[in-house]
Amino acid sequence: MSLRNIVIGAGGHGKVIADILLSGKQEVLGFLDDNPAREGHTPIGLPVLGLIARWSDYPDAGFIVAIGAQHIRQQIVTQLEQGGKPQWITAIHPMAAVSTFTTIGHGTAIMAGTVINADARIGQHSIINTGATVDHDCEVGDYVHIAPGVNLAGGVRVGNHTLVGAGATIAPYCAIGDNVTIGAGAVVINDIPSGVTVKGVPAR
Repeated sequence: MSLRNIVIGAGGHGKVIADILLSGKQEVLGFLDDNPAREGHTPIGLPVLGLIARWSDYPDAGFIVAIGAQHIRQQIVTQLEQGGKPQWITAIHPMAAVSTFTTIGHGTAIMAGTVINADARIGQHSIINTGATVDHDCEVGDYVHIAPGVNLAGGVRVGNHTLVGAGATIAPYCAIGDNVTIGAGAVVINDIPSGVTVKGVPAR
């Protein structure tokens, strides 16, 4: 029997995640969100059920954290795991082309139009956004955001909590550290150490 799912975060990203689940014929009960301005709203026709702390009211539900900011996403995951054992789900759009030889961690979202090729490995609670490509043998860490239109060539490694901005390209076998921000449209042709921001062509 399939889970009845709840999306944590009722903003724009949350609506996209809920739509992915619905497109895959999965049941979505609604959203949990700590923004009081969203109380009583029905994004894409689904109710905001209450604050995030109410997740334990739904012991049989599956959950996914739909927050774009990597560190906030991790804070919410940690909050829930300290309070119990949530059932994390993945959200994979039916129009994503994902190799059967790919590994995808729980809590991760794969948007429409993405291509993920053989032996790529995607970590937990990450986002592979609309139209991005992840080629063979890539390794993408936990709490990563691969933004729309990004191209990761074969063998690229992306560390935890890293943001690869929209339309960026990373050349084959480059290694990107943890907590890196790569600007939109950047072209990365060399390894990038942890904790830095780079932009431009080539990225510096």
